[in-house]
Amino acid sequence: MIVAADIILKGNGEILHSGAIRIEGNTIIECAPLAEICVKREEHVIDLKDSILSPGFINAHCHLDYQNFKGVIPPQKSFTEWIKKINALKNDFTNQDYCNSIHQGYEALLGTGTTTVLNIAAIPEIFPYLNPPPLRVWWFMEMVDIRSRLGTEEALIGFFFLLDKTKEWLGGIGLSPHAPYTATTGLYRHVRRCSDFMNMLVSTHLAESREEQEMFLYENGRLFDFLQKLGRDMSDCGQGSVFSSLWESGVMSSDWILAHLNYLQEYDFEILKQLRPKVVHCPRCHSYFGHQRFEMERLEKVGILVALGTDSLASNHSLDLRAEVRHARHHYDHKESVEWWRMMTSHGAWALKQEGKLGVIQEGALADLVAFPISGSSDYFNQVIESRGRPPFVMVNGKTVNLSEKL
Repeated sequence: MIVAADIILKGNGEILHSGAIRIEGNTIIECAPLAEICVKREEHVIDLKDSILSPGFINAHCHLDYQNFKGVIPPQKSFTEWIKKINALKNDFTNQDYCNSIHQGYEALLGTGTTTVLNIAAIPEIFPYLNPPPLRVWWFMEMVDIRSRLGTEEALIGFFFLLDKTKEWLGGIGLSPHAPYTATTGLYRHVRRCSDFMNMLVSTHLAESREEQEMFLYENGRLFDFLQKLGRDMSDCGQGSVFSSLWESGVMSSDWILAHLNYLQEYDFEILKQLRPKVVHCPRCHSYFGHQRFEMERLEKVGILVALGTDSLASNHSLDLRAEVRHARHHYDHKESVEWWRMMTSHGAWALKQEGKLGVIQEGALADLVAFPISGSSDYFNQVIESRGRPPFVMVNGKTVNLSEKL
């Protein structure tokens, strides 16, 4: 198969004019100017006239379970109040509601150009009832020590079903101890051992809110009081920042994917410089909670590549990564459009340890592609970011996705 386009965004800022790629199976085997591509007899050619062809986007932090929560929770006075609201809401939905939510999430992602998602999965009971995903999903099993969802036979069956099905489904599986305020150091240690033994990715929420930082720094605040009443052992509080506390426990790896990192102390940046973990920023969720300015420049200065995520619709309006960039770049005028585009593509691939396979168009990469109409500007990366609506062409794993059909 040949896919031709007026503009191809290859990766690392390279632009190919009047280009084409050859795909065999699910893999790109050739990428060159169209004039240099020798079309074989009866080879299928897709000509994307007046289009920009890009690697599919990678949403590096998402909760597809919560599509049903869109617009339900207005911004709260505190992060703790939001937690209480979402915990109360969860009981109002059935397993079928959550299945429907995830399938709606597939459509929302593909309809905005995302072909890979890192999804935090909180309800394992539903896995046997899900259809095979039409895009790449890395399912990160959410794990907590308080009110664990893996305590029932139904949940365990769902988890083992997922372990088996990910051999057939696109993507993979990982582990997600929720956050230091809901997962003990012991649980984090077990996760580290399991991930090392089984070569599984790990993602966790870390330093997300001001109240979480107050809890670990000063042994007080709304989150501290709330969790203490629930019976959490609070002896790990008052010993430093939440990030440094987890680091000093010896459980973190440079391969870990850390969502948020909104509240950091000066000494945290020295640790980050050594560790250089994967970091995910969720701009519109960040604004929803009214967090302090995200330390984008400082993280980049210590050598960290920041990927982008949307988080969930319990704290966002959509799963559109383009909208995340449009929102975020008003606050960071030092970044060029090509850098924002990398945050939607190759940075996410790096976080998932898929460099050279996802987030780029090159020989040997997987054929996950998305096209957008050319609008006239010479900044093609900005054209992609400013595009609205559904892309006219989406391909996942070498197969064209029909967005007009029910997925």
